Amino acid sequence: MKTANIAALLVLTLASLSRAEPKAAPKVPAFPSADDYTALRMAFAAKPDFSPFWNMDTERSAIFTAIRSKDFPKAIALAKPWLEKVPVDAEVHYLCGHFLKKTGDIPGSMYHFHCFYGLMRSITSTGDGKSVKTAWKVISVSEEYALLNEIDAELIDQSLVDNCDKMHVKLPNGTETDFYFDVSISLAATARQFAPDKK
Repeated sequence: MKTANIAALLVLTLASLSRAEPKAAPKVPAFPSADDYTALRMAFAAKPDFSPFWNMDTERSAIFTAIRSKDFPKAIALAKPWLEKVPVDAEVHYLCGHFLKKTGDIPGSMYHFHCFYGLMRSITSTGDGKSVKTAWKVISVSEEYALLNEIDAELIDQSLVDNCDKMHVKLPNGTETDFYFDVSISLAATARQFAPDKK
């Protein structure tokens, strides 16, 4: 083929490409947001049989008994049905993340860490925790301790102020401060749980 013909073909091809519709960039899916995890927590708390005392459940206690015995495979096995029952239990998600990492199940580990930090993000997105008005909204005391443990805050004392748990803590740098947790959901659930049956 002559050079002139090749050049003409190239010009026609470039002209055709310039008239073609540009391809749309693929849409990048969003990460589950704090709102997604908040919806999960609030839906769980709205269940008729909701109890904020899941940390006292015997099924959960069995997981921690296995952990204390260093029987991590058993702990993981017990945690699976527990998290199907209580998917908002951040502490058990966190522990599963660590144990599965030790067994080499990296995808499983990352899943549980993702759940843990998603739940923590949900709590901390509700305020800054520095006052009653900006308190972190929780559905269980377990959520309070999960967050305090994550930031290595040592509890000094605790008091109830206007439907809020006021946690006076010591931070890793030695600073003492107060964090406020809105416990109105768990207080209401507790009142329903212990209220006499209405006839």
